[in-house]
Order: sequence, then structure tokens, then C-alpha cells
Amino acid sequence: MHLAGTITLSHIFLVFENAATVECNVAGLPAGARAVHALTALAREDGINGCTLVADRGWTASGDLILECERLAPDLPVRFAQTPPASDAMAVSGEAFVAALARRHGSASRDDVLFALVDARLRPTRPQDALRRASRDILTATGKGGDGIVSQYLNRPISRAISGQLLKIRGFEPSHASIGTALLGLCMALALVFGGHAGLIAGAVLFQAASIFDGVDGEMARATYRTSKFGAALDSAIDAGTNLVFLLGVTINVALAGDTLGAAAGGIALVTLAAGLALIGRRARATRQPLNFDVVKGHFRQRDHNIVMDCLIHLTMRDFYALACALLILAGLTHFVLVAFATVALGWFAVTTFVLARSARQPDAATTPVTRSDYTDAQPSRSSRPLQPADSRFI
Repeated sequence: MHLAGTITLSHIFLVFENAATVECNVAGLPAGARAVHALTALAREDGINGCTLVADRGWTASGDLILECERLAPDLPVRFAQTPPASDAMAVSGEAFVAALARRHGSASRDDVLFALVDARLRPTRPQDALRRASRDILTATGKGGDGIVSQYLNRPISRAISGQLLKIRGFEPSHASIGTALLGLCMALALVFGGHAGLIAGAVLFQAASIFDGVDGEMARATYRTSKFGAALDSAIDAGTNLVFLLGVTINVALAGDTLGAAAGGIALVTLAAGLALIGRRARATRQPLNFDVVKGHFRQRDHNIVMDCLIHLTMRDFYALACALLILAGLTHFVLVAFATVALGWFAVTTFVLARSARQPDAATTPVTRSDYTDAQPSRSSRPLQPADSRFI
């Protein structure tokens, strides 16, 4: 392949300003590894047979950079050099290349990579600033098109800020963030069961905190190309467990406080929700599909859009009801929360049963729900196209 009719793209040199920029942590990955990963799109389609990362004299590639290059581009030969290539070689600015890719939402498509290579012919005047902007752009691209209203305007900005800090910690992976969400759920349960009225307030706040932190694992996974089916199932299971534990904890709390009617409503909601989740889990095992608890949302989103249905979907999404429950409990309306939860749970169970029965009769119809997870993306929004996974062996 030729670029501009003169330079053959058989081996590409990615020239960085110095060792600090080629090793710079850009949203959880060394800048050099991000650049190498993008070139795999050309290696597959245009016969690129290798690339060389170039920095200043005295530079030796770190073990972290080497390992990430091997993970993200296992079939692309990568060299590390301290001197610039010959004048007739295809050489681009590594910092500019990474920044240009980030502006294109981290896409690894062939066209985006080619455009980024053209942009990278001009070296940025401030390479470190360009890489910092790239980190921000990459985190912005980790959003999901299926996010609810609360998630878009409240949860995501907070979770991205958290993800940005955690991605700076070497060795911190998406699975660790999932464990963090589970620990928040455990603290929530302890507060609700043993904390009395103060514990009820703390549990409500922790429920919303878990809803926010739930986005971190997926953002980290997409930013570092570590999405996986296991991560999707783990995330869904933790979400479902947190919901059940919250409902159980609030029910126990009000029962201990003497609200028998509220406790009865909570019990109905708990049994109904658990039964519906069990049906979904059994269907996933029977069909050997990824565990996905958003079967109703996925079913109706694949049908013709309806304003009323869209509103109902948003009102029953976790980001909305977690915040609503927290605010209502803080306002002293816990009894109302349990009654409303029971009512909605009964309706959700009826619709879920209908959707599962219909999809069982029509296994090849377009009733399979969009996979829900912060680890694997559904339909991306135009302004927030997700990063593409590179290796499903990693969480």
C-alpha cells in the first residue's frame, strides 16, 4: 500500500519525542502500545509487516510497554529503537498519532487509522499536552448509547473521573473495580440491616454510590481493550445481587422499625424480582447466551420507537430507580418506595415472562435482547462510539 503515492506502508516508524511520552500512561495504557494496537487494522488489510517505536537515545522499552504491545498486537512484529529512521521510511509522530486516534473515539477501523496517520505527519508542539487530551477523549468514548438519563448527566461524569484516576494505578484492572462495586453493596447491606434509621439513610446513599461506581469497570475495560463475556456476566450478576440485597435490607430495616405493611410490600417485591431474575438466568443457561438481565429493555428497544415506551424503559433502568429510591428514602418516604417497588416488580415480572415465552417460540426472531453490560457495548450513540475490544482473554 502507498500513502500519497510515494511512501510504501510496509513498515511504519512511530517516532516519539522522548522516553517519557512513549511510556506515558494514556487512559491506562502506554502511549506506544496504543499506537501499535491501532496499526493492527492495517496489518490485517494492507500487509503491514511491522512497526518500530522510536524514542530518544538511552531509552530502553519498559516491561509494561513490551507486554502491552504483545497483548494488543500479538501478530505484528514490534521493534524498539533509539534513532530516527532513514528519510525515505514511513515515519509519523507517535504522540500525534495517539491523539488523532483518540479524537476519532479510539476507533481501530482502517479508515480512521489511515486518517490518523495523515494527521500524525505533523508533530505537536506540546506532546505531553496532546497525550493528556487523548486520555480525556478516550474516557469520553467509553460511554454507552444505552445509558439512561441519570447515567448520562450524573453517573457517567462521576464514574469517568473515578476511572481516570484508577487507570493511573499500574496493575489495577476492571475486575478490581467490579469487586469494589460488590464491596459497596456489602457495606450497604450491613448498614441497612444493623444501622437502624441512620443505617437506612446510609444504605440509600450507598445504593446510589454503587450505581455510579458500577460504570467504572466497563469504562476501564473499554479504555484498555479488556472487554470479555466473563466481565459482562460478572457485572450483570453484581448488579442483580446489589438490587436484591438493597430490597432485602430495606425490608428488614422497616420490619424492625414496626412497618409491617411496608415490609410485606418489600417481601412481595423481593420474591417477584428474584423469580424474574431466576427465569432470565435459566434461559441464559439453556440457550448458552451471555447472562443479561435487561431482557425487557432489549426486546422493546429493537421494536419501533414509542415515546411512552421509551419513558417507561428509562424509568425502570437502574440508574433512575437507584437515584429515585435514594432521594425518596432521604425524604422519609421509605414506605412509598417499597409499595412502588412491589407494583413495578409485579409488572416487570409479567412482561418478562411474556417476552421470554415469546422468544422461546420464536428463537430466530429479533427478540434477543441487546447485551447489557458495562463490559460489552450495545448500540453506541453517535457522540459516544465505544472503543473496540482487542483481546477477550482479559477481563
